[in-house]
Amino acid sequence: MNRNSRLPRLVGFALAVLACFSISAMYRPVAAQAFTISGAVTDEHGQGLADVTMVLLSDVTGTQITFTDASGNYVFNYAGSVSHNVRITPWKSGYEFNPLWTAFVSSVGLTGNQIALFTGTPSSTPQSGQIPNLLTQEASLHALALDSVTWLSEPFSMVGSHNFSTDERTRVSLFAVNIELGANETSSVITAQAEDSAGHIFPLTVEHFAAVPNFAWLKQVIVKLPVEIANSVEVRVSLKVRGTAGNKVPVKVQP
Repeated sequence: MNRNSRLPRLVGFALAVLACFSISAMYRPVAAQAFTISGAVTDEHGQGLADVTMVLLSDVTGTQITFTDASGNYVFNYAGSVSHNVRITPWKSGYEFNPLWTAFVSSVGLTGNQIALFTGTPSSTPQSGQIPNLLTQEASLHALALDSVTWLSEPFSMVGSHNFSTDERTRVSLFAVNIELGANETSSVITAQAEDSAGHIFPLTVEHFAAVPNFAWLKQVIVKLPVEIANSVEVRVSLKVRGTAGNKVPVKVQP
């Protein structure tokens, strides 16, 4: 199969991913008791920085994505009166940001509108301490993940006949943001692992890393599932980039 004949399939794949994940600014409804986290991203001269990917990570509702407008402004909606931690992280290729991220932490629930401001500076190398964010399904803590061949969602079997490998092991596509490789770097700087309910750690082989076609901000990481997790029912998967760990997201598995 030549490269051009694969294009419709790749575009369809991107659409299948986005169908499982809601981009905040376009589709996410406002909750009845919602508040906002808003702010602006500016460059070193104080001018608004457009098209910055803004990631909201909540330990209750999962992830949201939005983008800064032409003036560098952005806004998220979040549910009030819920006890959760929220972290806001900006990302744009070719830039580093100060602060790297901003967190809002509350043991009794976040209430009221919040503001988070960031400054972006051009950089030829990826930002130190870059935290990879695995995306979750809409309004869920479960991973945005698809079988890399069938495009089916969880639960994932460890082996199957519908794959392109001789070992018949399942490969899963995870989707993440805030990952950028340097000019001379390879995907070897990205590692993945799964953790079961007993705290046992299982390394996941990273076999592929790339941007999703037509969505440069969205990264696809394909990992091979180890047979050792077959009876775990659910594991928490996470990524590290240059040793910096990101969030842990649940993934359902089966024998």
